[in-house]
Formats: sequence, structure tokens, C-alpha cells
Amino acid sequence: MQLDWSMLSAVGRVASRLVLVLVLALVAVKVADIVVARLFRPRPGTRVWQLEESRSRTLASLVRSAVRYTVTIFAALMVLDLVGIDTKSLLGGVAIAGLAIGFGAQNLVRDVISGFFIIYERQYDVGDYIKAAGVAGVVEEVGLRVTKLRDWSGEVHVIPNGQIDITTNLSRAGSRALVEVSVAYEADLRRAISVMQEACDRAARELPAITEGPTVLGVKELGDSGVKLLVWARTQPLEQWGVERELRLRLKEALDAAGIEIPYPRVVVYDRSDRGADGDQISRG
Repeated sequence: MQLDWSMLSAVGRVASRLVLVLVLALVAVKVADIVVARLFRPRPGTRVWQLEESRSRTLASLVRSAVRYTVTIFAALMVLDLVGIDTKSLLGGVAIAGLAIGFGAQNLVRDVISGFFIIYERQYDVGDYIKAAGVAGVVEEVGLRVTKLRDWSGEVHVIPNGQIDITTNLSRAGSRALVEVSVAYEADLRRAISVMQEACDRAARELPAITEGPTVLGVKELGDSGVKLLVWARTQPLEQWGVERELRLRLKEALDAAGIEIPYPRVVVYDRSDRGADGDQISRG
């Protein structure tokens, strides 16, 4: 069996060109990543390129995604052309088929359109803590089709943008801290409020995360075993949980130092075995 050297030579040329196209595509993606990273890197002292860090990461992620899609499509067309497939007629057939598929891909089109308006309106950026589509977490990636959130347990939620109808962004403005503290019915409520407010004033001076308050609003509820008092404060974004924990600790220590009792459940027991003058003997515990 004789080898057809001309055929082998042609196959070798095609193979080398295919390898060259793939290598160039990978290099183009790598170079684009480096350029995008430098382009959207905040530069001290320059106002034109002084973008917020979260906005920079969002735009960088979007541009990298668009570059990868573009390079992949062009590389695929070049590969098809090298193996002898007429890409012009193929593109014409794809356009016709795409029209038919489009009717069945309405969700995909909706996701892309919604993603465009999310990015254009800047509803949220990478690094923001948001609530959307029934889940909450930190935005890790914003794309034209999906948004990726990571919650506090480390789980990543991939949400199609078309399913995001209502978004709650907790990183754009100050957060609110609410703390409920119960005191016994026997305690002097006005004194308890005064003691708590003093502790709140010290916390306001010592905790930089607090931007307004804390303030003891007063009695919230007359509970089963005690009176519930409500404390309110305004904090920096996403700092409300830490402030609430610190306030609970400080308020408990202040009430203990003032001798004001924290209530506990109490049970009233009726003992019918030993009858007194009124018929029943009552013991409290």
C-alpha cells in the first residue's frame, strides 16, 4: 500500500492550521483577560477611571464573558471553514433554524433581555448582598443570562435573570439594627430604660459601625413573663448583625450591674390535696 504523500501533506497543513486557530483563540482570551483586568483596575489619582470597586468587577466580568463568546464563535467558524464546510450557507441555515428555535427559546431571550437591563440600570454589582428569586447572598458574578449568589453557608445559587422580578439590595444604604430586651414586671421600667439608654450611648461612641442611635424606643409588648423593650440603631451596610449581637451583650451587662432582673418563665401550681380557708392552696414557683 503506497502512501499518498500529497494527501498527507494536505491533512498536515489543515491540522497545523487548526492547531494554530485554537492556540490563537486561547491566547486572545488570555490577553483579553489581562487587558480587562488592567483597564478596570482603580487607579489612585485619576478621576476618569476612578470607578467603584464593585462596579469595576461587574463590568470586567461582563466584558470577559462577551470576549470569550466572541472568540469562541469566530474560532468555531474558522475551524469549520478549514475542514471544508461552507460557513456562508451554514450561517444562512442557522438563521432560518434560529428563527424557529427562537419561538421555543423565549425563556433564554427573556433572561438575556433582563440581564441587559439589570446591568444597564445597575440594580446590583459584584460584591453586593441582595435578595432575589427567593434566595439571598453576595453577588459573585453578573452575566447577561444568569446571576450567581453565594449565601452565608457557602452555597452558590445560579439564578436566570428572567426570574428576577424583585430585587432587594442591602448594600446600597445603611442597615437597621433592632434588639428586643425583656425585663421583669416587678422592675422599674423607667429606670430600666434609662440604664439601657446609657449603655446605648456608650456603644454609639465606641462602635464605628453605628451611624445613628442606638435609641431605646420604649415598650414593644407585654409578654407572658416580662415586658419587651425595643432598641433601634442605624448601621453601615451589612453591619447590623454584628451591632445587634454587641448591643445584646452590653444591655445584658448593664441590666445586671443595675440589679434589674431579666424575666424567666413562671408557673402557678394549684394544690388541691391540702385545702385552706378558701378551698385551694396556691403555691407559686
